[in-house]
Amino acid sequence: MSEPRRRDDRAGRTAESPVAPWRTTGHRVHGDLEVPIEVVFSYDPADPWAVRASFGQVGGAVDWTLSRELLHAGTRTSCGVGDVQLWPMRRGGLQGRLRIRLGGTGVPVLVDVDRSALRSWLSATFHAVPAGTESARIDWAAEAEHIGPGVAPEVERDAGRGEASGYGDI
Repeated sequence: MSEPRRRDDRAGRTAESPVAPWRTTGHRVHGDLEVPIEVVFSYDPADPWAVRASFGQVGGAVDWTLSRELLHAGTRTSCGVGDVQLWPMRRGGLQGRLRIRLGGTGVPVLVDVDRSALRSWLSATFHAVPAGTESARIDWAAEAEHIGPGVAPEVERDAGRGEASGYGDI
């Protein structure tokens, strides 16, 4: 999760990731106008709850980190609150599209992607890291160190009374 990732140029994957990025042409929606937009979804098992989504052309793309679970749920039902909301739509092919709404106040950005293709790609991420096993992939001690030394609770026994006393340097 916090280690640098090495790139494997043959497939555009990180060396640790068995899941190839999914590159697709989405549709940015503004009223009745749909403009094609490049969308790249990527997944790294070292950061198992997250999916990276890049919207736009390389060099001018906007990157978002989305919840893998939220994306999966959005292929079936409306979900999300705040800056990220998702809902399935029937139009746009046999299995329809997934509409992704990004942004809080002001004018949000709406992007549609092929729902069936996203489901297929997400199934590869769940094959790499099954649901419910994500936390086993995290080095929690290393993550706590990134927050700062002494943040992880250190319970010390008071020799005289046998009581817990303290939480490190918090």
